[in-house]
Formats: sequence, C-alpha cells, structure tokens
Amino acid sequence: METRAFGSTDLQLRAMGLGGLLARYEGIEGHPPPEEKRRIYLRAAELGINLFDTGYGDEIHIPDELKGPDDERYFSLKAGAPDAGQLEKIVDDNLRNLRREAIDILRIHHHAYMENEDLRERIAELKLAGKVRALCLIRHYRAAQEAYARRGPEPDTDGDLVIYNYVCRWQETGIDMARQSGKGVLIMKALGGQWLNWAEQVRTDWEIADEEKVVRLAPLGESIRRDLELVYPIVSGPWGELARPGEDVPLTSRAIEWVQRNVGVSSVLVAVASVEELEEATGVAEASPVAGGS
Repeated sequence: METRAFGSTDLQLRAMGLGGLLARYEGIEGHPPPEEKRRIYLRAAELGINLFDTGYGDEIHIPDELKGPDDERYFSLKAGAPDAGQLEKIVDDNLRNLRREAIDILRIHHHAYMENEDLRERIAELKLAGKVRALCLIRHYRAAQEAYARRGPEPDTDGDLVIYNYVCRWQETGIDMARQSGKGVLIMKALGGQWLNWAEQVRTDWEIADEEKVVRLAPLGESIRRDLELVYPIVSGPWGELARPGEDVPLTSRAIEWVQRNVGVSSVLVAVASVEELEEATGVAEASPVAGGS
C-alpha cells in the first residue's frame, strides 16, 4: 500500500486508514462483537494500514498488540468541539488507553477552532508539550466545507479532514491549495457516508431521484431530513459508473482508489464493520459487496 506524507509533518501515512468502525449502520443493525473488532484491527495492520482513527468509543477494542510506541503506526483522535479546559484530559485518557506519549493527529471541528481562542491556545500548549504531533480540522459542516473550497486550509494547522468522493468533487480546489501549501488532507465519505447502504446508492438512478428518495432509502428515515442539504450532494450521482461490465454493484475498493488518485490526498479514512468489508475496501477481496458504506 502506498505511503504518503501528511503535509509538512513527519507522519508517513498509508493511502488508506481505518475509520472508527461505525460503518454500515452498526447503530441500527447491531455492533459486531468485540472479537470481530479485534480481527478487524489486526487484519488492517497486516494489510499495511498504519493510521487508526479513534474517539468514537471503539478504541477500547484496539488489540494490545497494536498499542504502545511504534514509529510507523499512527493514531488520530476525534475530539470534536471540546471545552478547552477538558481537552488535555480527553487527550490523556486516549493516550492511557493506547499506551503512547503523543496523539499523532488531533482532530477538532473547524468552527470550534475558529471561534474559540482558548481552545486554540490549549492545542498549541499540548503540541508544545509533545502530547499532540499534528492538528487536523474537521470540515464536516457545510460552512466549513465551503470555506475550504474557497480559500483552502488554515495557516496555523497541519491538515484537514474533508468530504470528497466520486460524486462529490467540489473540494478539489481546496485539496490542491493544501498540497501547494504543505498541508495534509484526510478524506471522509469516500463511499458516500452511512446515509444509504452501498447497494442502494449505486443502483439508484439519480437523474430521476430527489431528496425525498434519500429519505425513503435511508435506514435512519425521517431523522436525516434535517441534514439533507449535506447528505443529498454526497450520495447523489453516477456511482454505478464504477461498476465493471457484468457487475450489478461495484466493489467499494474502486471508489476508494478513485479518491486516492488525487495526489493531494494523504489518506482515506474508511470505516468497516467486518474483516470482509475491510478486505473488499483494500482490494484484497474480489467478492461482491453487501449493503453498506462508510
């Protein structure tokens, strides 16, 4: 698996990282058992993945074999929009579980970072103390995405996590600006997100479908209506073009490989709920995909 630098940092990431193990609507369909999560982590490391995302709760299932100091294995922590006074405890708790001295990539919501001077100062202090190696802003919300596409990364950060996939390409300008300014880029929603399962997403004729179709197809139903402005552009589009002749549903690895072709992308974070999903996403397995996506 290809290795890429995370911007101007000394972090050397594989082109695919392991997301928070929340794929394919675990909250609705049920979490895989702890032993399966252990298998996922170990198989990911065996396949060459060296970036593991944490902060969703599943990090308690990271096997002991992957914990502790390792110059070639990295962990990111999603802290979201924390209270500045609580940030160090959040970081310390994560480090205690991982048995490490520093978080490799701390992820903070863009709006929280921009609006909270105390939080910015606390992050700077944690970096100076050696507890955080790199700062990555989460560009999840519409305004944060638009700001990235318009003016690129913030100068005092190390990188961003942005939405970018085969049908949602508007972040290419921001990604290019990041590459030129030496900033890292992590990708989320490479498979369209968890709003629709993969099979429904790629089989839908989006030329005649609308936002109401998304509500009908989504496992979360009406509860996603408030997020339709975000969801619809991510899932709607010609996903079926990724299929090869004779395929009803393309492998998820094709969508991930498409994102990886962008030289400005440092790594694509992909969440999985089974070893089979992981092997399909990495291109190891050539079996037909089942419903889901991340």
